[in-house]
Amino acid sequence: MTIALPMLAAHMIGDYVTQNDWMAANKFRCWKVRTVHVAVYTLGFIPVVLLAKLALLPALLLLALIFATHWIADCRRWASGEKWCAKPIMVDQSIHIATLAILAAAFGL
Repeated sequence: MTIALPMLAAHMIGDYVTQNDWMAANKFRCWKVRTVHVAVYTLGFIPVVLLAKLALLPALLLLALIFATHWIADCRRWASGEKWCAKPIMVDQSIHIATLAILAAAFGL
């Protein structure tokens, strides 16, 4: 079974459903807010890790890498929305999804 769809679902829920307005408005300015958002986001990957049947250490490492890479990606907007207002969101999501794809491949998922 491929884990790609559950990973994508966990990402979408974590980055859209569980991220409230306070997190979205302040995560770029305050590392504590970003940490709260990314912690909640990462919790959504626990069912994915269980579904993948990873051993404990690889599972913890994967969760730590998901947390770390998402935290870094959310440090700033990686694109300007001057000419196209959706561009920053599209670039942000592309970074997140590409990172998850790389992690899934690295863990043989």
